[in-house]
Amino acid sequence: MSRITLMNPKVSQPVAPITGATRIADLKGAVIGFVDNSKQNADHFIERVGALLRENYGIGANVTVRKRAPKDELADGDLAELVKCAAVVQCYGD
Repeated sequence: MSRITLMNPKVSQPVAPITGATRIADLKGAVIGFVDNSKQNADHFIERVGALLRENYGIGANVTVRKRAPKDELADGDLAELVKCAAVVQCYGD
């Protein structure tokens, strides 16, 4: 007779709660950053969301940085650009 081992997927150590980012009071004139993970259609998503944010909320501009591949980390220069933004949207394509 075969034996099946069951595993409990629960985290055994307590996880400390984290506080989310402070909500932006007003997007009017704000610079919004986008991270293009280089997957197919991520650029279309960024284009559309950027346009909607401009039309509906009056954002001032958007800054887009692009990864070479989805697995890659952002370059220091890209992070330096994103730090200047009021908010950053992580974009996925496919």
